Amino acid sequence: MKVTRLKPQRRNSRRYSVFLDGTYSFSLDQETIIALGLKPGIDLEPADVEHITHEEKLRRAKDYALLLLSYRARTVKELCDRLKRKKFEPDIIDAAINRLKELKLLDDNKFARDYVEDRIKLRHKGKWVVRGELLKLGVSKEQIEQALAQAPDELEPAQELVHKYRSRHAGLEPDVRKRRLYALLARRGFSPDTIREALKLPENRA
Repeated sequence: MKVTRLKPQRRNSRRYSVFLDGTYSFSLDQETIIALGLKPGIDLEPADVEHITHEEKLRRAKDYALLLLSYRARTVKELCDRLKRKKFEPDIIDAAINRLKELKLLDDNKFARDYVEDRIKLRHKGKWVVRGELLKLGVSKEQIEQALAQAPDELEPAQELVHKYRSRHAGLEPDVRKRRLYALLARRGFSPDTIREALKLPENRA
């Protein structure tokens, strides 16, 4: 098969229709064409065509994944799920994920560590809730436990919540306020021991 024409597409000038032996065969991005050195007159074997289309699909998958990562960090599972929704084939998804790992752009261990620190220190969540959130995001139990082992102490964030709640609800009866505070901290994922310790915060310090 011979490449007979590379025709820019009307809707996207960076994409080209590739004609083999005078007949449209497939489309490629300009970046792929340059990288592979494609031009009219080149002879291609069926294996060459398969390789070219594979590389184009891989480039598109990687570009889409990079776009998602430009908004926020993501787990391997999150990216795999999004790529599946875009109808990329399993082997293309695996190859794209591996490329991103090689580039250090995808790392579930780092994601878990950063997520744990953010949720506990800045968003005042306890380890129980954070553990559940990470599981839903596809992080392995081992990676989660490693991240939680390095997590900041959750007592201080719990005490900060106690302080804020008491300040805003100073008019409530102490027993009512304590029950509601306990429920609030439990919903946030703090352990019973942490909650009991946080509630010992003197009223005059809150």
